[in-house]
Amino acid sequence: MPSNFVLMGVVRERVALTMIYLDILLYSAGGIIGTMHHLYFSGEPSVHMALGAFFSAAEVIPLTLLTLEAWSFVQLGAHQGTRSRTPFPHFWAVMFLAAVGFWNFLGAGIFGFLINLPIISYYEIGTALTANHAHAAMMGVYGMLAVGLALFCLRYMIPEERWSDRAAKISFWSLNLGLLWMVFATLFPLGILQLYHSVRYGYFDARTLKFVTGRTNDLLEWLRFSGDTVFILGGVLPVLYLSWLGIRYMVPRAAADDDREVQFSAVVEMNEAAK
Repeated sequence: MPSNFVLMGVVRERVALTMIYLDILLYSAGGIIGTMHHLYFSGEPSVHMALGAFFSAAEVIPLTLLTLEAWSFVQLGAHQGTRSRTPFPHFWAVMFLAAVGFWNFLGAGIFGFLINLPIISYYEIGTALTANHAHAAMMGVYGMLAVGLALFCLRYMIPEERWSDRAAKISFWSLNLGLLWMVFATLFPLGILQLYHSVRYGYFDARTLKFVTGRTNDLLEWLRFSGDTVFILGGVLPVLYLSWLGIRYMVPRAAADDDREVQFSAVVEMNEAAK
């Protein structure tokens, strides 16, 4: 991801290298230790799980800092847009990459840390709070990253006159709002209720079919329907539409190279304006 930011000109090379080195230190020194929070019921000492929870949560720090740097560039580009002869071509691709940092911090960091602590794992491992962390981290990080990279490539594949910034904008907001809805309307409150039930009545009782299919749980599950509709119709369909445009109207290689040079010059112009 840092290399993508550098290629698009939204992050300085020195900043990206610093984040990469910090990531390497965290992943190398804490990557293996960070997996220890998954081993609650395997008889590991408590200190292993405590260290695992800390290093697992700390791995989100470099990417969060990198995203803040990219976001500051996007804000600068918005201010400089009126002065630039050529608009920045990868705005929505950068927005998706910035969303990766947001969901990495929220889904992998905060929600991950909520289920990493040993005392919490005793009561809730395998409950809706685990699913909450998994949905927010998986789609929020890898899903948004995949869409951002797809838009970056499609921007060169689709002719300028057929490219739709509106479709990219609708997809960005719908995917993120739909995922937020899914998390905060259903999975997170359902996980809190299940955790409370586990603490009060026991872990086994909180995972029984009677509790999982109860009236309150059913209501929370149905509340997710609107968010899923926004996610699919407003988020997925525009990306499929842009992908179809990329296949149907793919520009010749020579024209794509020329367009890439024009877009690169726009990035250079924004960088110069920032200095």
